[in-house]
Amino acid sequence: MRFSSEVVEGFADASRDFSPLHISESYARTTPFGQRVAQGACAVLACCGSFTPPSDRAPFTLRAVFHKPLFLNLDYELRLLETSAESAHVSLMDGSAQAMDVIFDYRPGAPPLVTLPGSPAAPLSSARIVSEADVTGTWTTEGCYSPSATNYLALLGMLGIRRAAWGDALPIALLATSYLTGMEMPGERALYYRLRAEFPGGPGELPATFHQELIGYDRRWGMVKSRFQLSNGSSVWSSGEIQAFLRPPRPGIAPLVGALAPLVAARFASRIALIVGASRGFGSSLALTLAAAGATVIALYAHSSDDADRLREAAENLPGQILPVRGDATDPAICREIRSQVLAAHGRLDWLICSAAPPLQPLRVEPAAFERIDGFLRNGFELTLAPLTSFLDLLSDSGGSVLVVSSIAVEEPPAIWPHYVALKCAIEGLTRVAAAEYPKVSFCIARPTKLKTDLVNTPMGRMKAEDPSAAALRILSEAAAAGRPGKVCYLK
Repeated sequence: MRFSSEVVEGFADASRDFSPLHISESYARTTPFGQRVAQGACAVLACCGSFTPPSDRAPFTLRAVFHKPLFLNLDYELRLLETSAESAHVSLMDGSAQAMDVIFDYRPGAPPLVTLPGSPAAPLSSARIVSEADVTGTWTTEGCYSPSATNYLALLGMLGIRRAAWGDALPIALLATSYLTGMEMPGERALYYRLRAEFPGGPGELPATFHQELIGYDRRWGMVKSRFQLSNGSSVWSSGEIQAFLRPPRPGIAPLVGALAPLVAARFASRIALIVGASRGFGSSLALTLAAAGATVIALYAHSSDDADRLREAAENLPGQILPVRGDATDPAICREIRSQVLAAHGRLDWLICSAAPPLQPLRVEPAAFERIDGFLRNGFELTLAPLTSFLDLLSDSGGSVLVVSSIAVEEPPAIWPHYVALKCAIEGLTRVAAAEYPKVSFCIARPTKLKTDLVNTPMGRMKAEDPSAAALRILSEAAAAGRPGKVCYLK
């Protein structure tokens, strides 16, 4: 099973769930996932295109758990674990990892169909931005809901769903709960986790009246629990419970936590530094720390123009300056162009800092992950290789320094990060060879622990994560003191 952009956008049009996590590339890049995520309810509905209930049986209850995000253009294996006249158990697998688990229960009778309206109905066209303070025990929302006939039937056709066999109660409830989760509560920062829905079988009419009320919030894990109901007057045709994570807000640009010691700051004052991956995360903290020491920082970034603008503004009152430059650091031609710009504007380069890495998701060493591991390694390695090959001779001319950001994971490899650990080990090996080839350049390899950046911005990921500004201050201080021409120093 594969979720194409056409399917994800078709589901958004039918459900009215326009959460930017699903439809906006630029927004999704700022999340821990680094890319768009398919709607969980879309995945459940897609399973319905692979089989049908027994004849004269209608869906009565649905229980779904989403164990991990589902990404576009990946192949997932659908396993029909159990099927009978009473129920069906379906699992969606990402290699050996379970991505989704769904149980359908049936009741005797024909599944009801409804008259579909020509126009959709939903109160919101933009997702609510909900904060932790908004999640209180008194929160409720109500309104009218319906997909349009055109979008609904087009979606069923794309997914291969036999409407007569499944009826409309289950598909429309899936659309509605996706809308409620992604648009109402928790809204823009939602990540669907669990659904339990019932379909009593009474007559349904559209548009339906929806009611959603908060029934619990676990602040430690960001888990929002709500109860929903779709009805027409006294006739309830779907009800149940939704659980979704309220993802933490973006960390943003971490403010400076202190100044470099005067002797250390002198190592960076009036220097020209180029940082690969500088617009956000750890790279932005390194850039601000250098600018605070009086350096001119060329901040190379690939996509995040808004973040780059905010970073430049954050440095406006600092002794140094930050000059954002947009470009793909994996492209040697672009690196050569930037090299020419650096020479023309500054005449030299003193520091090269390689801090960029591709978005990180758990993977296993198995056939299903081969292409993703291979792509991660290629892209991540090029983010260091292209800048090194383009700028090392300039650093040699100036007696400059290279700082490569690795990870403590090379010493304590997590089982779910084979691609990340392999990448960092390869980059460290490249750096050691470069030190042998360029004896006038100082090389430092930093192995920080987990940092509080977009890459780990989940309730569990943020636990025990270090402030990136504190790590930047410490690592740059150590790099200034420990760097020796032709040698490699390791920093924690």
